[in-house]
Amino acid sequence: MPKKTSQNINTSNFAPSFLLIAYLCLGFVPNWQAVDKIAPQWLLMSILNTLSILFILFKRNSYAQRITKTLSTYLSYTYIGFIVWAACSYFYAINPTEVLVNISRQVNVLMMYLVMGFFVYHLKSKRTFLSFIITVILSVEIYAVLNEALQMFNTSGTILGNVLKGVAANRNITAFSIAIKIPFALFLIYKNSKLLYKWILSGIILLSFLCLSMIQSRASFLAVGLILVAFLSLCVFLFIKDKNKNHLFQYGYLLLPFLLAIWINQTILSDKGADALARASTISLGTNDGSVNQRLRYYEDVLTHLSSHPVFGVGLGNWKLKSIDYDSKDISGYVVPYHAHSDFIQLGAELGIVGFLLYLGVFVWAVFFVYRLIRYSDRSIEEKVFVFLLLTALGVYSVDANLNFPIARPQVLVVWALIMALINYYYTSEQLSKNHGASRPLLNYSFLGIALLALLPSIYVSNKVYESLKGQMFLLQDFNSNQYNVPLNRIDNLVPNIPNITVTTIPINSVKARYYLNAKKYDKALALANKGTDANPYLFYSELLKSQIYKAQGKLDSAKVYARKAFYGLPNNALHSSNYVNLINQTRDKDALEEAFEMLTIKNDLNNCKNYLIVGNSLYAPQDPVLASRAQKAIENFPDNNEIKSLARLIQLGQTRINQAGIYSNAGLQYFNSGDYQNAAAQFTLALENNPYEYSYYENAATSNYLIGNYDEAIAQIDEVIENMNPNNGKCEYIKSIIFIRMGDPIGACPYIETAVRKGYTQAQATLEQYCK
Repeated sequence: MPKKTSQNINTSNFAPSFLLIAYLCLGFVPNWQAVDKIAPQWLLMSILNTLSILFILFKRNSYAQRITKTLSTYLSYTYIGFIVWAACSYFYAINPTEVLVNISRQVNVLMMYLVMGFFVYHLKSKRTFLSFIITVILSVEIYAVLNEALQMFNTSGTILGNVLKGVAANRNITAFSIAIKIPFALFLIYKNSKLLYKWILSGIILLSFLCLSMIQSRASFLAVGLILVAFLSLCVFLFIKDKNKNHLFQYGYLLLPFLLAIWINQTILSDKGADALARASTISLGTNDGSVNQRLRYYEDVLTHLSSHPVFGVGLGNWKLKSIDYDSKDISGYVVPYHAHSDFIQLGAELGIVGFLLYLGVFVWAVFFVYRLIRYSDRSIEEKVFVFLLLTALGVYSVDANLNFPIARPQVLVVWALIMALINYYYTSEQLSKNHGASRPLLNYSFLGIALLALLPSIYVSNKVYESLKGQMFLLQDFNSNQYNVPLNRIDNLVPNIPNITVTTIPINSVKARYYLNAKKYDKALALANKGTDANPYLFYSELLKSQIYKAQGKLDSAKVYARKAFYGLPNNALHSSNYVNLINQTRDKDALEEAFEMLTIKNDLNNCKNYLIVGNSLYAPQDPVLASRAQKAIENFPDNNEIKSLARLIQLGQTRINQAGIYSNAGLQYFNSGDYQNAAAQFTLALENNPYEYSYYENAATSNYLIGNYDEAIAQIDEVIENMNPNNGKCEYIKSIIFIRMGDPIGACPYIETAVRKGYTQAQATLEQYCK
């Protein structure tokens, strides 16, 4: 009888492979009731990092050399130095709590990069395996986008790229999550010799391009251009090296899908709202483009701050607060410039030049490593092709990092971390082949200990943020709808104390304060609002609340002090401006209104202009020339707004003249209805003399004058309406045509009758048919 042998399951590759796949699938984690899906994604990343470190600690003997070599590169040194420097910003940050939130995230990305570097060392067929997994994930993301686009088309008949987001939070994340994975599919095409597999992979790339054409993220178009150029350069280089035309044919697996995707887009999708070429044609550096102009403004603010604070910035994660100060004149509502749309210069503003150079250095070392590997190493052609495509994917990420903010999004960061880990692995492997260095136990144990000490608080912070974002779902719904659905007894414990600002930078304590203000618990509300100022001193929502609290208490002078701070802090905020103008009116402070005029009107905001005219009319003397001039300017800025016109006329004429004109007009109507057109004309003339801005007085006077044969006067009056006051209803043109007909000139009347009909004045139709056919 054969002897039974027990076989142990070899987990040396299974566990690392499973954990790597888990990392790469982080982008599929949904919101799980949080305001933003990044909260559960960061939490799961910290858990995966902790599990990975514990696994490595358990297998520490087999990982000893890997840990030493992965840590002992300039890339890793630089990255660790960046994290340490960023952590030190806690001591000078505007909001230290935000440093805790963001350093927790950056520590997790660092750990993910290092763990991936440890895992790939002895991973079998790592290039094929990882490229295959990433391509499968790419296929799932493609399916999500296509499915959403199909549902959108079936519902509305259009495809709106700005809301097409697949599994991500917005279209830019989705677009770059797709684009950064294309080089891995290209590697599988290069490696695989079977035509069927090549065409399947080429089909995946076609669908990738098709998705990008529908999403219409212009930054991703630049990334696609980079991929096309990089892969062409690779194919040409391989052809020159080997004189094998098959290398040139390889480019067809990328070029043909690209051209076919454009053809499908233009023939089928362009008239559905997804015209990729039209969107690409708007790529420009000119300031006429709103998005470009906004980014350039953000860049200018960052560089201005960096030049004045070159060593220490505002603290990691704090630019979203300081940016409000720089962009305060252009912020509408509470929509703040949360990111600078360039990770590199934003980190410069947050961490100074040292932090900027350390973060940039991570990328520079990666490029240098690739150069050394391709130029001087003895690696196989396949390995060098793979490393080059890693560099291409890193280029895609760099495009994203210079135009968006992938540093805040785990879905793209996991691929970036893997790219950096693989580049670092190939470089250290090359060094090992030349110099077999021993492991360094002290370094390894120190790292594992520090990693656990860093990751455990990271899980705590990530969980707090996740719990907060779940609670913010309710708080922000109430805030945005100006409601108070959350019971007061739940407010204090609905969200934890980390973070202390919402995802829109509104201080959480101030959001809580509005509930206590509504409940008339003013002392509690004021205490919370004061804490809110410390959390974000630039948004001035806390000052608005303080103003409302003091106003509710009847302390109008104190209310106006804080209302003024809120208004001048964010003058384009409707809540701030209306509250301040209201208090100016209540305190009868004409000087304050005069001081606020420029800020109220600089953006030509309709409500601000209206509020200024209303309060100005009550504070200035009747028919004040300065106020009257500003009222006329308001009419020019808002020519179709009847409320502005009425306010302006009230200011320019005064209520007495307007009332008197109404009296004359009513008398004229009585005379007209009784057939006394002579007196009617006289009364209507008196009406328009008192109120020369009311076109109906001119029309009625002209009608009365032509009925008594006073044609010259009638034409002069109706021309005033046509030339200077045209209400665009066709009546004035019709009146002038009737005057011409009464004067015996039907030919001269016809153009006016036709205009009246075109403007919808129904009475003109019969006259047109009688005289102009």
